[in-house]
Amino acid sequence: MNRRGFGVAVVVLLVTVVLFGYRQHQRDAEQRTLIPPKLLPSSPPPLEQMAEPPLQQPVGQSVSQSFKQLRQVSAFRRKDVVVSGGWGSGPGQFGHKRVLDALPEGPLALSVASDGSVLILDQVNRRLLRFRDGRAVSSIPLGQDSAQDLALGPEGRLVVLDRLLERGVQIYSAEGELLHEVSLAGKLELGGLTGVFVDEHGIYLERDHGLVQRSADLDGQRSDSERDLVGRPSRDGQLAISAALLDPQSGQLTVRAHDRVKGQSLWQRVIQLPQPILQLVMIDSDRAGRIYLAAVTAIEEQTPPYRLSEEALYVMQLGRDGNERSRLKLPPLHGSDESYRPVTVDDGGNLYVLSTTENGVTVTRYVFP
Repeated sequence: MNRRGFGVAVVVLLVTVVLFGYRQHQRDAEQRTLIPPKLLPSSPPPLEQMAEPPLQQPVGQSVSQSFKQLRQVSAFRRKDVVVSGGWGSGPGQFGHKRVLDALPEGPLALSVASDGSVLILDQVNRRLLRFRDGRAVSSIPLGQDSAQDLALGPEGRLVVLDRLLERGVQIYSAEGELLHEVSLAGKLELGGLTGVFVDEHGIYLERDHGLVQRSADLDGQRSDSERDLVGRPSRDGQLAISAALLDPQSGQLTVRAHDRVKGQSLWQRVIQLPQPILQLVMIDSDRAGRIYLAAVTAIEEQTPPYRLSEEALYVMQLGRDGNERSRLKLPPLHGSDESYRPVTVDDGGNLYVLSTTENGVTVTRYVFP
């Protein structure tokens, strides 16, 4: 090769190296600049992309690490129907309301007490129903049909979030006695309330699926000056956790955790599902600090009538460090009834799923492997 040809070859090589380095830098930047999520609501939110400042990642951790391969679906260890009841207003039955041009109304939320009893918010019949060993054992009247969400607190206390701000939050004893009522008038907009949570420190309200604020103590004393949390409080008291859709069509969602006391970001993970995501329906935790996510997936036709196929409910269990431990693929949430908290876990991490049919309501318990 003559000297001129050698020079041309060197220039071409240098240009190639520079272009490769630039493209690699762009790919790395795209991975680092993932859009952080808003907090996941318990009922299906509109499918929208988030628009917040990028979250800085801990050194040595990549939020795209779960892209490398899809996790294998685990078989649940056990499946039990723990609640079954028809439509009606009698003992062990559930109210059902069909309204023109609106989703039918059925039970809105469920929760599981430390003794294993299942509580269901039957707002059409204006009551809380408690089931134990498959039988309805008690009913707590609520007064109005505007209840929205349910949470369990220390000493078996029951906290109900009402859609009417002047009623706000009601605190009941384990026996069903109304202990306190906290008005939220002048504190939040009616449409801004998206969840209620309870721990030994007090009662927390979620605003617009985002920030969570301590709004009262367990004695019903209203609090207005507490620092917001950047997610839902975990049951072990250590974390504030949140999740959101990242790219629904490609089946990607994100989950992140903050140190609850310091407010510092601990980790963020991307979860890859094998189908498009229609709805996120749960982010929760157990007493051991494990985190649970649930999402409804399906393939939707691109032309009317936009039928769905291959519908499924995916539930992921993550460790305290954010690494995925197990995932279940379950039947989809049946029925078109409006629902607010149809999926939950108990303190030990067992999964409970509420489904409605033309005949009534069932709650199924699944045990993770």
